[in-house]
Amino acid sequence: MLRASPGASVRAGVIGGDTGQAVVVSDDGTTIELTVSLDSAPPPPMPVDLILAMPRPKVLSRALETAAAFGLRRVDVVNAWRVDKSYLGSPRLEPSSIAEHVRLGAEQGVTTHLPVVELHRRLMPFLDERHALAAAATPATRFLAHARGAALIEHAWRAASGPPLTLAIGPEGGWIDRELETFAARGFVVVSLGAPVLRVEVALAAALGQVALLLR
Repeated sequence: MLRASPGASVRAGVIGGDTGQAVVVSDDGTTIELTVSLDSAPPPPMPVDLILAMPRPKVLSRALETAAAFGLRRVDVVNAWRVDKSYLGSPRLEPSSIAEHVRLGAEQGVTTHLPVVELHRRLMPFLDERHALAAAATPATRFLAHARGAALIEHAWRAASGPPLTLAIGPEGGWIDRELETFAARGFVVVSLGAPVLRVEVALAAALGQVALLLR
């Protein structure tokens, strides 16, 4: 809700297009008329693709808003061993719900870029299709966040070849050992965000904040 009176100026943008300002011409409580001037290019998408193990449905909505606010290129929501299978039937996975929360996140982040969001009910076929087995000398461009026994992300970053990057965030309780091995075989470097053990939505925000800083 704009909560802006006629004559007020607000930020505006077109999905996938430019940004600028809009002046409120009228508001009758049902329809708002605007005069729009779009004269600025939007910020470029953050060169990061997110693999997100399906969290609790309410958390998913907030996570999508966070991903969109940061301007990620895409979000692949995946199944995992510690994912409650009932989550995969949530109405929050409906395209209309996903679109709403992605748009809200983009508004918060003042960007017109909307990340592509896809759901993958089986982890292995997704990894086989999108992330083939990596050669030993492949530069690190794939990171998997894990609470314990991993190098700090800034240390792993030194070996990275630069963006674009893929970042994997696990479910509550983390990835199991077999999943860690599967990701590692595909060139994912296991990284830590620091000492605290974080909930999914906090870990996502912390990871993206650290990656944004490292990209700068």
